[in-house]
Amino acid sequence: MLHRAAAILAVTVSACVARADGGGDAAARVFTRSCLPCHGTNGSAPLVLDSAERIVRNRRLASMLVEDGTMPPSIALPSADGLVADRRLSSEDRATLLAALAAGATDAFDAIKPSTDGRAAPAHDAIAPARAWTMPASGGARVRTFLAPNPSAARVRGVRVADPGARAQLPIRMMFLAADPRGTMRVLDAGDDGGFEAMGNVGLVPSGALGALSIVRPSFELPPGFCFEVPAGDIAIETIGEPIGRAARVLPRVAWIPAGADDTRPVRALAIPAKSLLLRADTCSTIEFTHAARADIDVVAVIVKGGAFLRSAEIDVRNDVRNDVRNDARAAGNAAPTRLLTVPDYRMAFAEPWVFTRAQRVTAGSTIVARLGFDNTADNPQQPSRPPQDVEGGLPPLGEDAMVVVLYAEAANSR
Repeated sequence: MLHRAAAILAVTVSACVARADGGGDAAARVFTRSCLPCHGTNGSAPLVLDSAERIVRNRRLASMLVEDGTMPPSIALPSADGLVADRRLSSEDRATLLAALAAGATDAFDAIKPSTDGRAAPAHDAIAPARAWTMPASGGARVRTFLAPNPSAARVRGVRVADPGARAQLPIRMMFLAADPRGTMRVLDAGDDGGFEAMGNVGLVPSGALGALSIVRPSFELPPGFCFEVPAGDIAIETIGEPIGRAARVLPRVAWIPAGADDTRPVRALAIPAKSLLLRADTCSTIEFTHAARADIDVVAVIVKGGAFLRSAEIDVRNDVRNDVRNDARAAGNAAPTRLLTVPDYRMAFAEPWVFTRAQRVTAGSTIVARLGFDNTADNPQQPSRPPQDVEGGLPPLGEDAMVVVLYAEAANSR
């Protein structure tokens, strides 16, 4: 405990210096930017920290979670081109926030500004299933897929949780969306318990083909210029939920984000599943799987799906075609791979989809390489079995069904 006390003392001193230099609102700025989107009045996090008094009241818990890196909960490292926003706190911001929490003074957070992004208002055109499902009060993560009617075709830029603060949404950690215009999944939805268990592909298209939502990212929006073409018919909403200590009614509600006049490039989904998965007890393993691009495509987002055993992900593009001289003969392996995404600390309960700040071109003949790291040891904080057991493909938490979904648009000059 001495090293933690020393660290808090050190950052407290630095914060006092910052306050003396006119930086007294620094903690409030960090909190507003990195914490309030989820912990605001209408945020998706169960703990509301929308005032200086509430922050100080929960400062010990907040300090521990900020200090060990649990919060902010999602970590994605950008490529060399900065294609993905890095949501980690800088060392300076972390020190500023820890110092203010250690001091326990409300005036350090008086300047927090509640979010005004309008997510609070329930959508009148929300898409929701007809029946809810009651989640048990305890146990591991649960997977449930719901079907909701989408009465008319639409061109949309993205999707959002219609009412993220609703009690029926609280157990939901992630939602993956797919279109099922032929109603092929209705046969599985014949029961009275509000849905069916499913993971991975749903129907004729991969789950995640219309984006994904999570407790840390309750809205999913494509970059400008791109859109989803959503057909009329059923929308499959695959959910991953965790018990919240009491039996809970689960009813997902989502709403489309309309596309603009310039959002004309339709986005498709490419599913790259980890097949024949077997994770031996007490071992860590890395599985690599690939997809060869047959045409030039522009990648706009990546969705990583996995259960309790998935702990890291790396997505690269291996340039088997020389991009600098398009007319040259193909020279496999001559170009260094392009890193699309690195997720060093994947956690099923706090995962999120990653949207690129600008589209990444993948040329025809190149290969998308996904490397997923799995931990089936007792050191895995998400380990559901004591002692660890062999794990095969299946539903979480005792099974593992990992998949990478790449959202892309065909390039205008694709050959």
